[in-house]
Amino acid sequence: MAQHERCSSLIASKGWEDSGHFEDVGKSGWDPNTVRPGFEEMMSTVRAGHVDAVVVFSLSRLTRRGALEAMKIIDELERHGVRLVSVEEPYLDTSTPVGVGILAIIAGLAQQESDLKSDYITATKDTLRRAGSHVSGIAPYGFRPVRETRGKLTVVRLVPDPIEAPVVRDMVRLAMEGRSASQISKHLNESGTPTKAAALGERGAARIAARRARGTSQAMERPAWVSSTVLRILRDPRLAGYAAVWEGRSPATKDDNGDVLNGTAGKRAILRDDEGRPVEAHEPIVPADEWWRLQDVLDGRSRTVVRTGERRVASLLAGHGLLFCDVCGSVMVSDRRANTRYYRCNRAAGMVPGHGGLVINRAEADDEVTRRVWTRLISLDPDDPDDREWLAEASRRFAHQEDTSQREADLAAVRAELEHVRESLRVLYADRQDGLYAGSTGTTMFRESVERLTQHEARTAARLTELEAAAETTVTIPAEWTNPEGDPLGEGSPWRSWDLAQQRTFLALFIDSVRIAKASGRGRHANTRDRILIHWATRPEADSPNADE
Repeated sequence: MAQHERCSSLIASKGWEDSGHFEDVGKSGWDPNTVRPGFEEMMSTVRAGHVDAVVVFSLSRLTRRGALEAMKIIDELERHGVRLVSVEEPYLDTSTPVGVGILAIIAGLAQQESDLKSDYITATKDTLRRAGSHVSGIAPYGFRPVRETRGKLTVVRLVPDPIEAPVVRDMVRLAMEGRSASQISKHLNESGTPTKAAALGERGAARIAARRARGTSQAMERPAWVSSTVLRILRDPRLAGYAAVWEGRSPATKDDNGDVLNGTAGKRAILRDDEGRPVEAHEPIVPADEWWRLQDVLDGRSRTVVRTGERRVASLLAGHGLLFCDVCGSVMVSDRRANTRYYRCNRAAGMVPGHGGLVINRAEADDEVTRRVWTRLISLDPDDPDDREWLAEASRRFAHQEDTSQREADLAAVRAELEHVRESLRVLYADRQDGLYAGSTGTTMFRESVERLTQHEARTAARLTELEAAAETTVTIPAEWTNPEGDPLGEGSPWRSWDLAQQRTFLALFIDSVRIAKASGRGRHANTRDRILIHWATRPEADSPNADE
């Protein structure tokens, strides 16, 4: 208001007629992507020939993007016979050469001031981000902000929102079960789950109104979930408690002809410290190891296949990367025909010569695998090195399950991260073989990517070695597992009291995978026992597992 009054006083003192004022409250004169409706309306008035002079409170109110941008504005004003006058800089009058020269100096100082402020803000944000603070914008979906003081800094910590966090966990569960982002967004819309914008009330309504003003689609009654939003949430490393930073983000620019060149959206990546370790800044919504497994699922690298539709049924061996076809190596899935439940190879018929759609009775396979695990447990030979190694690995896995400390959570996350980066390297080399990095530019990009990923792999592997050395434990499996009373699968046994998830967890302690071979006969002559090959649990470093054939 004071600036407006000063401009009006100058206009009156010169005896000019006031043709109206234009302002952009809260709009930056520095950001090239900021829409300034007041400025654009003023320039439209200039182009229409309705004014002879433009009066500004100071040049910094017109632009802070330096002399070049200021001179572009002045050139357009002059083409329409309009002079520029400043209240704070009375010596600035573009009707004289001296005024134009002074304009260039002042514009440069305005840009310097803005750049210094921008550098300060950027440095401050980086300091806060590395201290574990959320630095700008509203909290991401699933979180709410909490302010706290750490030394001399006041940081904004993200904590799970009691309403939104369960929705995120449900989204993660659906994605891990094989649902696509489109299917998840449809589920959220059908269940009436509010989006972040809807939950923000008036602020959210304002954001939606601005978004609709830029688009042409028909407005809906309430904000809708879309697949891109679901993916953005699931890809966000802050779900696992990591601090995040944007990578590969660039604004839209213009070429020499004035045509708009689209920028790049970029993506959120994990912020790392000077030693390459992820900065853990927030309280996670999901465990870090689960988030890494989720990334593999989203990348299409998960070996788990989950069927959807009427035939989908929960099972002991299928659906979590444990059961495989011994003919082609594909995962096997649970299926049902009439009243018979069975496991079948998921590979399409005719893809592998001599592979005729391998199937095995589900109940018989479950019983055979379970009994063989319990039989080996009961008949353990302490003097057999293979048995000792097997039991040691099962104990290590059991200790890992039982230890819920931060150290064990870190260990699981680093293992998943290491597999993730190694898979990225494999994909990179495969793309190179397919000719996707042809030419000198492609070769340079390929080498830079390999170097970056290799360094990441080395840092992560070193971190894993440290954590594994610290995670050595003497925790052993329960004694009643190796010396059960009565039938280990009978009434009153631990096995019969466990639910399906607990039974799966138990088997995963003792076996790495189960492979089903082709049947040598049909019906009662198809010996189930001979077809089941159990690969017993071994340390991850082992070259090849023992197979009980």
